[in-house]
Amino acid sequence: MPLFQKAQFKSPYLMQGEIKDFACFFYMTRGTLTSYDARGLHTISAREAIMKNCGNYIQTYHGEDDSNECEAIAVYLYPELLQEIYKDEVPSFLSDSKIPTPKKLVQNQLIEQYMQNLAIYFEAPESLDEELGILKLKELMLILLRSENHENIRKLLSEIFAPVNVKFRNAIENNIFNALSMEQLAFICNMSLSTFKREFKKTFGETPARYIKNKRLLHAASLLSCSNDSISSIAYDSGFQDVTTFSDSFQKKFNISPSKYRLSQNRS
Repeated sequence: MPLFQKAQFKSPYLMQGEIKDFACFFYMTRGTLTSYDARGLHTISAREAIMKNCGNYIQTYHGEDDSNECEAIAVYLYPELLQEIYKDEVPSFLSDSKIPTPKKLVQNQLIEQYMQNLAIYFEAPESLDEELGILKLKELMLILLRSENHENIRKLLSEIFAPVNVKFRNAIENNIFNALSMEQLAFICNMSLSTFKREFKKTFGETPARYIKNKRLLHAASLLSCSNDSISSIAYDSGFQDVTTFSDSFQKKFNISPSKYRLSQNRS
């Protein structure tokens, strides 16, 4: 099982996978990452990082500044290994049961220096033996727990090492306005498409397509009433792939176009 890995991608690059029985500290050195999982949407850019927990994910890499080059470093956190490392001095975060909202770590100087120091081991992996690898892992844990977001990190780590299955309803609600297909939503919920549809109907009382479209249209109507964003921006922010589909669906539900709806709300 690797402790540290570096990967390079040509963007745009789409991938999906599963993190099972461990967690991952994920740091972008070049490009941006957009990731969807049961907790919703997370986006990080170069010199930013996020904790990725157990579960299925779908993510896309994009280059920056007209470059299609992306690079990321992953540090894998195995519960059994950390328990063994700390032994009788197990940190309090391993027994904390609070469930946090994942937050990215933005441009922390100590984390940046830590990642730069890892570079030599990617160039000469034979120099990183088990003892040194464990020391580097403990160093990262200390940096995270002493960062500005230490409380969020402590809570997040506690969830990693006492994994909690996010409820089906929460997984749907966290992704209701994200532009994901039914197949992708089913994957994030770790279900086949047929099982997903059955569970959805049982939980929400109607089909996924109808329920999600209705929620997105209500959300769009709310944004039209209280924001000055363009109609196209509101369509995308509500989970629609294109403005034409959004406008047609809005007209059918409210018997009025989005632009006229906004005018009527402004008058009232």
